[in-house]
Amino acid sequence: MPQPRGRIASPGAFFDSDFSTIDSALAVSLLYGLQGKNECRLAIISMSRPNLAVAGFADTVQRFYHGPAATFAQLPPIGMSTNGAPGETPAAFVAPFQKKQADGTPVYKNQVRSVIDTGDPCTLIRNYLEAQADQTALFVLAGPATNLAAALAFPGLADLIAAKVKHLVVAGGAFPAGPPEAHVKADIAAAKKVFAEWPTPIVASGAEVGSALEFPGASIEKQFAEAMPDNPVADAYRAWQPMPYDAPSWAMTAALYAARPKEDYFTLSGPGMIDVDRDGRTSFTASEKGNHRYLIVDPAQKEKITLAYVELASAKPQAPRRFGPPVVPPPDVTTPPLKK
Repeated sequence: MPQPRGRIASPGAFFDSDFSTIDSALAVSLLYGLQGKNECRLAIISMSRPNLAVAGFADTVQRFYHGPAATFAQLPPIGMSTNGAPGETPAAFVAPFQKKQADGTPVYKNQVRSVIDTGDPCTLIRNYLEAQADQTALFVLAGPATNLAAALAFPGLADLIAAKVKHLVVAGGAFPAGPPEAHVKADIAAAKKVFAEWPTPIVASGAEVGSALEFPGASIEKQFAEAMPDNPVADAYRAWQPMPYDAPSWAMTAALYAARPKEDYFTLSGPGMIDVDRDGRTSFTASEKGNHRYLIVDPAQKEKITLAYVELASAKPQAPRRFGPPVVPPPDVTTPPLKK
């Protein structure tokens, strides 16, 4: 249906990960916290490996943050690649389903039982990008580039990405040069394709950034518990390793910058080009004509970033709002029906 005159849709966030570490779950919480502030809408979550158990956890997190609306709203399925190996299933992503209420019933219900309960990542990206206003969508890559490389090869999707996406923020690599990083190494060919062919600006948050900015585990038993005692992300965090511990925030840095690029959270490199060699090493070559940059940790902003992490990730679920604040009236945009 047409947007109300004088209002513009909040930017759609597209989050792609392999969900191999707890920080990806925290990044999803952070994006939903931003959604509660109407700074973005989490359009879709997609996975770069065929692991039904992990997809079930991601789906449960999505339903948790949509609250009661999840029972009647048409939520997108978790996009899941059906190629490659399923990889390891973190025990922490299974643990929340073992949690029981006082009457013995499960606190969380896993609704992903087979591949038909998931969606094709490229199809979901296409369908949900078509509903975005031009140059507003935000892409966060927090895993191997498998799905995004496939999207570039999907008929007509590269042009749609160029039209709809503001920027891609990649949690991966090491900058300005460093050892091979796990997510890049996991699919080197895909990483090379994305850095070479992605048609919008790319900002990389290297492994060194997330390692230097840890998520404070103490907030799990304080702010998370105060907001809502049953939270699948908090329960997964408790099960990830013995508490208390602080976790690297690789995916969170990318999500925070993607949605709030104008905040002074990070120092930004000059323009250039990021290349991936055959061993998975990333390198940055400065160039005024380059369309790539990378984030640099500013120690003076560490406390500010930590406060943002906790405030956003621990926020109570709120019903999503489609529109942001009033702006200069844009042309009407009609949301197309979901394609099969």
